[in-house]
Amino acid sequence: MDAPLLIFSNTKKDSDLFYLIGTHVPDNIAIIFDGRESTALVSALEINRLRNTSKIDKFVSWDIIKSSLQPTKNTDFDILRRFLQDLKLDAICVKQDFPVYLADQLRSANFEIIVVGFSILPQRLIKSDGEIIEIKHAADIVRQTFVQVENILSDASVNGKNELVFEDEILTSERLRTMMETFCYQLGAIADATIVACGVAACDPHNLGYGPLKANEFILVDFFPHLKTSGHYADVSRTFIKGRPTKEQINLYNTVKSAHDIAIDMAHGGVPGKDIMVRTLEYFESKGYKSSNTANPPYGMFHSLGHGLGLDIHEPPRIGMCDDTLQPGMVVTIEPGLYYQTIGGVRIEDDILIGNQSSEILTQIPHNWVIK
Repeated sequence: MDAPLLIFSNTKKDSDLFYLIGTHVPDNIAIIFDGRESTALVSALEINRLRNTSKIDKFVSWDIIKSSLQPTKNTDFDILRRFLQDLKLDAICVKQDFPVYLADQLRSANFEIIVVGFSILPQRLIKSDGEIIEIKHAADIVRQTFVQVENILSDASVNGKNELVFEDEILTSERLRTMMETFCYQLGAIADATIVACGVAACDPHNLGYGPLKANEFILVDFFPHLKTSGHYADVSRTFIKGRPTKEQINLYNTVKSAHDIAIDMAHGGVPGKDIMVRTLEYFESKGYKSSNTANPPYGMFHSLGHGLGLDIHEPPRIGMCDDTLQPGMVVTIEPGLYYQTIGGVRIEDDILIGNQSSEILTQIPHNWVIK
């Protein structure tokens, strides 16, 4: 960075802030980070707690600065300007989501504002040993939750309308989603917007799913909770069929699973994500599965193959048609999928830790896709 980074936000909105602080702060605070040391502008409400629980190096009291200013000159901008002046800063870096009104006011006060191109702190790309432990913890909660999903589908019966029935009630996408998220919460993680999509609904990769789950149709479950404590995510997709799959469904599933395994074998340090994406598309084509992201509706493989994972559900790098290269210590998802309106959608996703010559699968979750 050409100048220190300024963040003005709260930890719910800004994962970089949480990374620097190490604990949650619900209200906006300002923090200056020069790549080595952090200095935070904090209110009396939080300053003592953060002195004892956070990773912040130095503290400045918001209230002391505010009390030194005239009552009509103690807006967020006035307090922030004094904070920066006291630190003898005349140039700062901000991220692209920094409040526009503050950037404009700081520029008008002769501060140089440099908008940086990175979406997260670059050091977050390579996970520490502690972060990997946290992601593995989240992954184990996902594993336990998928055990419950398999048990529920196994215990479900099928009524005359081909609908699944569990404990004398229709098993809907909404009901299974709620059961998963409740179970996960009891284990120490928070999940929302869980995807439980059946049949044609699974052909829209971000369709949450709705209505009764059906026998003999693909049920795509995409589950991505984060830990209540550290905030780290796991992100796993599994596709199930309750009943007896057709030959067409078996071929589709096996093709996606083979692509998943090929991509994981390719993923290690120094490999461009684009190379893995291209290989996946070529493999699908070789098996007769064509793709189009411009058709209406799109079909085949029409999303990227994966993304970084950590304090955000989607972080750099991206494994797709872009220039990101994998580095040892990154944690990424591998999630090939194929989607056809006449068959349904299949996506298989795992989280992997990139190594020098290979990768470690962090999400040790079985692929028991046919449920009797």
